[in-house]
Amino acid sequence: MSEEINIAGQLKFASQHLFNLIVFIGILYYFLKDIVVKFFSSRSLKISKEIQEANAVIETSQEAYNISSQKISLIDSELTELRNSIDLTTNRKTSEIIDNANIIAKKIKTDTEDIIKLESLRLKLEVESIILEKSLEIAKLEIRKEINDEKDIQLISSFLSEVKQNAISNS
Repeated sequence: MSEEINIAGQLKFASQHLFNLIVFIGILYYFLKDIVVKFFSSRSLKISKEIQEANAVIETSQEAYNISSQKISLIDSELTELRNSIDLTTNRKTSEIIDNANIIAKKIKTDTEDIIKLESLRLKLEVESIILEKSLEIAKLEIRKEINDEKDIQLISSFLSEVKQNAISNS
């Protein structure tokens, strides 16, 4: 029985505190209801406004991102076009330079061949001239050895006699 009294006492104690708690919550609800409702309402409006601002910032950022992405795409395409243009120009210029170099090489080769021919001809003529000069010198020496005053007189007399005979025969 003592256990029943103890349980009954505990239930009475718990029920009194429960009643006090319910009364306390009721009083709090009655007095704080408007304040709590206003607090949560203003808090809800503030959060809603912050969410809208965040969405606006997100939309603005997304638009800026899209615009930047388009500009980057345009820049990439322009860079690609520029690279292609530079490659074409470089290839064309390289080709022109190589063609010009080949033309110049051919001209140099032709000019060199002409110079070699002219130099060969000049050297040949120079050698011939030297040979002729030496031949003349040798001939002069030979003639000086062979011709003396007596032979001069004989040659002149024979020449004059031939001229007289030709003059007589022609007349």
